[in-house]
Amino acid sequence: MKNKFLIFFTIIIIITVFPINTAAESKYNWEELIETTRVQLQQDKSNIILNYTLAVAYANIGDIENAYKIIDVFGSSVSRKEFNAAVSPYLEDWQNYSDHDNLLLLNYAAFKEVINKNYQSAVSLFEYIFEIDSNNFWALNHAAAALVEIKEYDKALDYANQALSMQENEYSHLIKGYAFYENGNYVRAVLEAASARNLFKALADDEYQDFIE
Repeated sequence: MKNKFLIFFTIIIIITVFPINTAAESKYNWEELIETTRVQLQQDKSNIILNYTLAVAYANIGDIENAYKIIDVFGSSVSRKEFNAAVSPYLEDWQNYSDHDNLLLLNYAAFKEVINKNYQSAVSLFEYIFEIDSNNFWALNHAAAALVEIKEYDKALDYANQALSMQENEYSHLIKGYAFYENGNYVRAVLEAASARNLFKALADDEYQDFIE
């Protein structure tokens, strides 16, 4: 009886000290989309939609480094006007609410708003994406990143914390670090940055290339 109690007590301690994060899965198969899009890009490397699709898919599995790299590459040679012209036809039906639960199109729309620096609209879209795809905590992170851009740091911290409660990830810590820094809380900013050091280094190594006007 004593041994059983000790085992039970040990399990409780482990759970308390080391919280278990279960990987949350999106309703959309982003990994499959990545594979098919990469094959298509072998035949048409400069296709705006294919590159954008791959970046969106990477962002939805938390591969932020690859998502940024793709945007950097085709963003440095494609104007924002060209990008909008390529993406807009895919969103016509969605904008008329005939297909507003399509997760791919919703992500097209949300990241399009980010690229066009319409961050408040992007936040609303990412919030809706999370509402209908509540296991995909990356939507919360992307909403938080957009909130940082419009200086809504407290709400950004709340969303990043929600994402971390679902699964440990460096992107949430990176967002929190930036939000704390902008709020003047430099000690907590450093601590969060330390938890995101690999992602921070990866993104810092490549200067972000915005879309040409």
